[in-house]
Order: sequence, then C-alpha cells, then structure tokens
Amino acid sequence: MNNNNNEKLLLVGKVVGVHGIRGEVKILPYGDCGKKPWKKLHLSKQGQTIICEVTANRPHKAVILASLKGYNDRNSAGELVGSDVFIDKTAVPLLPEGEYYHFQLQGMEVVTDKGKKVGVVTGIFSTGSNDVYVVKGASGEILIPAVNDVVLKIDVDAGKMTVHLLEGLFED
Repeated sequence: MNNNNNEKLLLVGKVVGVHGIRGEVKILPYGDCGKKPWKKLHLSKQGQTIICEVTANRPHKAVILASLKGYNDRNSAGELVGSDVFIDKTAVPLLPEGEYYHFQLQGMEVVTDKGKKVGVVTGIFSTGSNDVYVVKGASGEILIPAVNDVVLKIDVDAGKMTVHLLEGLFED
C-alpha cells in the first residue's frame, strides 16, 4: 500500500482465522465488536492489497465473522488469515456532534484560546472517565484531558483544536 491510499483508509482489525466450512473469516476488530456497516474491505498482507465485498457480518464472541464475495470455502478464506483489515474512511458512520474518531484527531494542531501553539496530537488514551490527548510540542509532551473545561473547540476540517490550559498544565 502506498501512503496515498493509507490516508484514505482506516485500519479496523486483523483477519485471525476462519470459521466453519463456508469461508467466513474471523476479524479481530480494533474497537467494539458490534455488527459493522462494512460493505467493502481492503485486506493487506505482505505488501499486497485486495478489495473484498462483504456479503454478511455478525459479532461472535470477541471477533466479527464476515462472509466475503468469492471466498466460499475454508481453504480460500484461509489464505486471508494474517491480513490487516482496512475500510475507506468515507464509509465510517458519522458520530453525534461533539464525538470524534481517533483518526480524526491524530496529527491535529493544538492551540490555546490565547493563540499560543501547543503542539500536535500524537496519541490518545482512555482513563475510563475521559480520553486524554497526548500532545507533542516544542517543550516536550503534555497530556490534555478531553473535558469541556479544557477542550473548547475541535475543527476537524481545519485540523485544529482550541484548548484552555489550566494552571500548571503547560509551561509558558
């Protein structure tokens, strides 16, 4: 896969096995395990990418079982095991206002409400009660809690997040 494709695709899981004799593949999802609205999957393995049409999918234990057009038996589906699973970012369902996918925030420029550049979002992790954005800037790495008092505005189209940094969170 070249970088141009990577910008349009979102890694959503990995094919970890096959299920039954009719060619269903087991996809370990990176995220929740509910039924997915996937119509087309980009499967990448050892530098080769194929596009597969999804005819059906369903959650099963900790994986998603997917039926792919053209893979009707265990042997043909077995060739897909080990593939990274990508979907087109435009196929990702819209979230309610104020909620964002991690891929939308990665690389986003972060500035304060006073216009000072803080850095770029390089990572996101959850604490249970809220997410925390890892922001790398000139003064090193800082952690910004994803709460309304701190994160004032996120403009996905402009790639910019405006924050109000609390006392002691950021060195001037």
